[in-house]
Amino acid sequence: MIRVKCPLEVVRLNGKIQEKGWAGYDFVPTLLAMMPCPLKVPVEEDFARREEAGEWAGFDTSRIVFEGNATQTGFYEQVKAYRHEDELPELIISPGISSFFHSDFREKFLERGVFADVTDGWRGNPRFGNLELVDPKGWYTVLCVNPLVMVADLTRLDGLPVPRSWAELLKPEWSRRVNMRGKNNKDFCETTLLTLRHVFGPEAVERFGESVKDGLHPAQMVKLAGTGHADAPAVSVMPYFYAKTIPRKDKTAIIWPEEGAIASPVFLLAKAASRERLQPLTDYLTGPGVSALYENACFPALNPSVESKLPPDAKLMWMGWDLVWHEDIGSVKLDTEERFMRGYCKGRSL
Repeated sequence: MIRVKCPLEVVRLNGKIQEKGWAGYDFVPTLLAMMPCPLKVPVEEDFARREEAGEWAGFDTSRIVFEGNATQTGFYEQVKAYRHEDELPELIISPGISSFFHSDFREKFLERGVFADVTDGWRGNPRFGNLELVDPKGWYTVLCVNPLVMVADLTRLDGLPVPRSWAELLKPEWSRRVNMRGKNNKDFCETTLLTLRHVFGPEAVERFGESVKDGLHPAQMVKLAGTGHADAPAVSVMPYFYAKTIPRKDKTAIIWPEEGAIASPVFLLAKAASRERLQPLTDYLTGPGVSALYENACFPALNPSVESKLPPDAKLMWMGWDLVWHEDIGSVKLDTEERFMRGYCKGRSL
């Protein structure tokens, strides 16, 4: 795949300086796949192998872009500036609850029928039990989910019992003893916070903020877990993929909480007008071959034909589409972040 970076221009958007261009490219991609790193590497490599075999002869693969989602945080602000569907890629893959769900994007594009589920209401895999992961609006396609579990550092519990539920982490004794996914102690994982809000109520988000010591990349949490280092927390909340890579397994314990691991979905947005022409690509992204790659990376796939790689008793917990579509999710996210940061700042001041 040949992908040419353009010289970055900047524009002022909502009072902030932003990069101009889709992820730094001088064209609108056919497919912009912003994936968590555990997915990006195997899927991009598989796509390249198929390209070498001539499978994508009908597509301009120079407009197929795979990016690590963590590198594109500024891009989600940029999305707010677009007004016309031609400014958007025909296929977009994105994890979590981002600006693609906010009311302005919904009004400009989703409610006008620009995007549609490519699986016609695919009912997914029975491993998800009663979780309704299929978008009832028929706008998004859920490809897979990223399960967020707890990892207890047995060297740092200081007499506390190994927690078995999310509810336990809301108690005062866990103040500043938990790490979660974040960047430089800001930009904390919105799916974790929104799910805790959905299950335990808005006030619980502030209590959880008091429990959080640091926000780190999962790879940083892996390096600390089981070391006994003073910077290591008693519990880390991280993707299951990273939890399985911790080398000090005798000093750590992976916990599937009683309520279930938090399910952070990875979505596909596909333009309805391009459906027939791009069906080979959408069939690829939802099909059993790539879905098996999702599973191998510990991202449970919705495709029901692939074998689950999760523990047999592993439950998942999803915030639900009612929260996403029946409320202004952008406002809910902002309120959730503010509540969390109040608790987080309070915990650090004690």
